[in-house]
Amino acid sequence: MREGGVLRERGLSAPLVGGTVISAVVALVVVMAASCLPGAAGPAPGAGPGRSSVPRPRASTPPPTPAGAQTPITPPGYSPVEPVLDGWFADPTVIKAADRYYAYGTNNGDATMPVATAPSPAGPWTRSPGDGLARLPSWAEEGRTWAPEVVPPRQGSGMYVLYFSAARRDRDVQCIGVATSISPAGPFVPVDGPPLVCPLDLGGAIDPSSYIETDGTRYLLYKSDARKTAAIYLVPLTADGLRVNGPAKRLIGHDRSEPVLVEAPDLVRRGGKYVLFYSAGWYFKSDYQTRYAVAASLQGPYQKSPWPLQSTGAYRGAVEGPGSADVLSDETGDHLVFHGILKHHGGSTVDRGMYVAALGWDGSRPVLRGVPVRYEAERGRLNGCVSVLRRPEASGGSAVGPFDRNGCRLDVPVFAPAGGRYSVRIGYANRSGEDSHLEFSANGLAGATFTLRGTKDADWASAAVEATLNAGWNTLSLMRVDGQGQVDYLEIR
Repeated sequence: MREGGVLRERGLSAPLVGGTVISAVVALVVVMAASCLPGAAGPAPGAGPGRSSVPRPRASTPPPTPAGAQTPITPPGYSPVEPVLDGWFADPTVIKAADRYYAYGTNNGDATMPVATAPSPAGPWTRSPGDGLARLPSWAEEGRTWAPEVVPPRQGSGMYVLYFSAARRDRDVQCIGVATSISPAGPFVPVDGPPLVCPLDLGGAIDPSSYIETDGTRYLLYKSDARKTAAIYLVPLTADGLRVNGPAKRLIGHDRSEPVLVEAPDLVRRGGKYVLFYSAGWYFKSDYQTRYAVAASLQGPYQKSPWPLQSTGAYRGAVEGPGSADVLSDETGDHLVFHGILKHHGGSTVDRGMYVAALGWDGSRPVLRGVPVRYEAERGRLNGCVSVLRRPEASGGSAVGPFDRNGCRLDVPVFAPAGGRYSVRIGYANRSGEDSHLEFSANGLAGATFTLRGTKDADWASAAVEATLNAGWNTLSLMRVDGQGQVDYLEIR
């Protein structure tokens, strides 16, 4: 969960010292550097807040990832399944200010709110010295400052707004506080007074997340923290984002298809719909995962996807316990920022690092780089020479074939969240007794000859080929060269 409390988990409870002074120096340096950039007039607002086989019309605001958009230049060695911050950096959120990216995370042994910076979402990321949060408010105590959310300045205010969850001094619950800074590097200074959100009847609140509607109305999402009644809520805020401005609305709760509970909300509008990302499960277990729900109205009702967007299984173990996802939007498109488990220390104590992956949209359906997506062959376009064959052992219960004559062809539309090289795994069977071959092509460009090795009885095999795909929809094709066989699925990663 966005709970992380490494100070509490590792038995460190002493207040951090020296962070305010160091952070102030860092903030001054950042502001001076930004002012020296060509054409810079101070930090530019980022796009962080407000954060089917035929493509559907896209909403006008906020801008979705355009099909065919260029992907950002990435540093050598970057991979969507490798952490960009490989030490402790849990519950990350990222914004862009001027030409720099800023990441904020749950407390660790060095800071109440650690901060890191990078020239691009993919990195390289550098941890900033000191503490991004100057101090905690009077109602809060050290050790459990989790899941920050930073909102860039709005309408010329010049103020960056930070939402965070912290432990309340007078009872064992978490509440949400708010702080401000003139610099994205901090230090953020808490707003005096009681917590911004603290529903004691629901066990408190954690995981704040900002959403700004197209008319400028500000909202805050959060998770009610009682284990049995954990749910995602939406509450309106005042124009400056510093006070609650109406009653909270319950959006979704936990159901039996999800592990344990729901938390870590993040809301965007894409494809004319509201898309609510959230996590399910315990943050320290391998079944922690990212899911999403879609609604036509901000207030709901929200329809949950039956499958997780991210899970350990979806990544085939390459990322463990992916969750606490946050959407970052910039001129290159959308990116999903999230954490994954790097190391288990026993019990609920785990190290979690930060990951970044390109995020694309098929209307309001999110598609993420790094997560394999399977397309059943029987749902592709058949040219009459091949037909759908009922095969209970196949992944979708059917396959296509037998590719036994010249001209036999299969076209499968597939969606890529970003342009680039992809691995395409093809499931097949070939019971002809000898190798068969299909010509594989992507968007009409022949790429390779795909060999179907002989298989026995009810066995199915698979092999991978490489393809260059455009951002958005593509067509992968298989055409007979010789022999015969059956195709089960195409899976891109």
